[in-house]
Amino acid sequence: MRIEELDTPAVIVDLGIVESNLQSLASYCRKHSIGLRPHTKTHKIPAIAKMQIESGCHGITVAKVGEAEVMANAGLNDILIAYPLWGATKLERLTKLAQDRKITVSLDSLPVAQGISEAANRAGCRVNLLIEFDVGMHRCGIQSVDDWLKLAQAVDRLPGVHFAGLMFYPGHIWDLPEDQGPALKQLSQTTEEIQSELKKHKMSCEVVSGGSTPTAYNSHQVHGLTEIRAGTYVFYDMNETKAGYSRVAECALKVLVTVVSNAVKGRAIIDGGSKTFSGDRLISGDKQGFGCVTEHPEVQFVSMSEEHGHLDLGESNYQPHIGDKLTIIPNHVCTCVNMHDQIYYHRKGIVEGSWKIEGRGKLR
Repeated sequence: MRIEELDTPAVIVDLGIVESNLQSLASYCRKHSIGLRPHTKTHKIPAIAKMQIESGCHGITVAKVGEAEVMANAGLNDILIAYPLWGATKLERLTKLAQDRKITVSLDSLPVAQGISEAANRAGCRVNLLIEFDVGMHRCGIQSVDDWLKLAQAVDRLPGVHFAGLMFYPGHIWDLPEDQGPALKQLSQTTEEIQSELKKHKMSCEVVSGGSTPTAYNSHQVHGLTEIRAGTYVFYDMNETKAGYSRVAECALKVLVTVVSNAVKGRAIIDGGSKTFSGDRLISGDKQGFGCVTEHPEVQFVSMSEEHGHLDLGESNYQPHIGDKLTIIPNHVCTCVNMHDQIYYHRKGIVEGSWKIEGRGKLR
């Protein structure tokens, strides 16, 4: 079957491009002796996580316990939950996971650390802990080196847990790759200061976990970094492409849609709206539209209803016919994937199979 024969809307992935993306970043990390622990929130599929491990990654990252359970059930054994966990139910599930595999959790407060410590101590297991430092995203993370050190010392004394090191997320850095030097230098100075303070207090820092897809190929500029947690690099999307971190040819995931109406002059309607693509606007480049129509990039994907995608043909000579198949690269691939049950994978347009998106909706 060719991809054009699939019922729409359908999420499709080019396996050759995925494999190239995985090998490219894995090769960079090997060259610079940096570990790669990809964030699987982008795809939520154990089979792809295993492809990442096979490409050279030493572990994976997830956001929620539910995602960790999906990956653990598939045989993944080194999992970082990059999210502060709170609540008895979550902690019980966490300690079950930690019984026979390496589980790490990031946090930025003593109450969260104490909760994990008490649960792990009761269950007779050990959970590794990373303490997050805010390097500019202003989302989570300790705000000063002194406060970070105090929390590290307190965590280091807790039973049932192991203080493993530092985590940060440079999600605020969206400069062009060639312009990221100053921001990464400042970030590096902060992480080096933290590591220096740990040494002064005779504490080890086994892990310095950072990185993002936009900064991935400049990760060597952060001294002491042991691993990066890039996620979107597996597929890429229009946010990365418009910002200059990838090319359209490196975007492995597209949504196959069908033109279902051409009744309005200068417009065409496709059978995918906000319930297919998510409502994420473009946050880079010209910040216009909801995705790239790859067959006709001059066509503007201007708006969405729940089930309707609105294409503006004003700057195009394309004359759409009912039943035309188009492929669209979404603005934000992670949220788009989470709205679907499965992904069809193909090589050169020939469908080879499909993956169930097993981590979809695992919000707890």
